[in-house]
Amino acid sequence: MESLTAPMQVSGFPDARAVAQLLLALFQTEVWVEGKERVPQGPLLVVSNHRSFLDAPVLIAGLDRPIRFACHYYLSQVPLLREIALALGCIPLQQGSWPQIHFFRQAQATLAAGGGVGIFPEGAEQITRETSPQEVGRFQPGFAHLALAAKVDPLPILPVAVWAQEEWRGMDIPMAFFRWFDPSEPRFQQQGGHPVVIYRRVVLKVGSPLWVRGEGRYTCRQERLQLIQELTAAAREQVRLGLARRWKN
Repeated sequence: MESLTAPMQVSGFPDARAVAQLLLALFQTEVWVEGKERVPQGPLLVVSNHRSFLDAPVLIAGLDRPIRFACHYYLSQVPLLREIALALGCIPLQQGSWPQIHFFRQAQATLAAGGGVGIFPEGAEQITRETSPQEVGRFQPGFAHLALAAKVDPLPILPVAVWAQEEWRGMDIPMAFFRWFDPSEPRFQQQGGHPVVIYRRVVLKVGSPLWVRGEGRYTCRQERLQLIQELTAAAREQVRLGLARRWKN
């Protein structure tokens, strides 16, 4: 078990890791990592549950490597949030439900160069409503489509459970605020506010990599769809089990 309570040495590190550590220090977030030895070197596709705006910094710092996360369109429009997202290396999604061609191209290029890409398969479902730390929403299969399309063989998909041991709820932000920046997002049309969850103490539970190899990419359409469903279900199950399993410091 590894703790990141002490500031990480950032000399020579890419800026994304320094920015992640700065954000964690600002919010006094203590991060522990279980199973860090399972993190593969080289190209990596990280998938995780998503309840807080601190999830990306926590994962970048905890896994100790730059990871380019997909981020909601509005984050590329709001001043300050835009600069933070870009400093973390995030790749903004396009507005609305259009095919995310720009993201897929950027993600594929990052993986081909040996980098890390991160996706929150729950999308905005969990982060825009009040949830418990151990709740897992439905996983969308976009990350599995990306894994099969990436020109990296083999490519590991790494499920990571982000489990908040202690957290603080700030004042909810009215949905109307986000609707002003992105009126195409259905969840921003609802009444009420967007929860603000700030982690005080969080554990990353690293699962076992799901390896996508060449033979799975060149099957018929029906078999590919079956593989995508299996990868999506397997990743979600690892995250669910990570949140369900007791952790002792």
